[in-house]
Amino acid sequence: MSSLRHLRLVSSVALILQGCADAPTAPPRIERLSAEKLEASLPQPAAAMPLEQIVALARLGLPAEELIGRIKQSGSRYRLSASQIVELAGQGVPLGVLDHMVASERTRIFDDMAGEVERREKLCRDRSEQELRQCRAQIPMQWFPGQHPFMNCLPPTAGWPHWRCL
Repeated sequence: MSSLRHLRLVSSVALILQGCADAPTAPPRIERLSAEKLEASLPQPAAAMPLEQIVALARLGLPAEELIGRIKQSGSRYRLSASQIVELAGQGVPLGVLDHMVASERTRIFDDMAGEVERREKLCRDRSEQELRQCRAQIPMQWFPGQHPFMNCLPPTAGWPHWRCL
């Protein structure tokens, strides 16, 4: 008799748990940029000091620190390929100058990307706050007595409060 009760209890619990189980929410889909799209979206570097001038100054024996100073002063930016780096090194441009040219462009790209991410996050926060204000303005206060009258305005999904922006 107790085994029959035990079987009923186990089957009841299994049915209850099955009713409570829900399919897990899928994480938001993130669209990735291809390398070509990313390269096209990046601003083109501006070289006020052409590479030929850097090579000429390096051949004159200008120290690397002075060349770097002139590049900084001119505000030049270079996006060098691997073959261009090898070619410039073969023409006598010091490795420190080449390192500076690559590192400064990489830093500029990362800073631009971080700025874009911050801009998008701010837009998303502003939009979420606006949606929350609109939701709260539509719900009369007397419907929800208690300490938290606007809980149904909050999106109950993972990643809140910016889940809509992903």
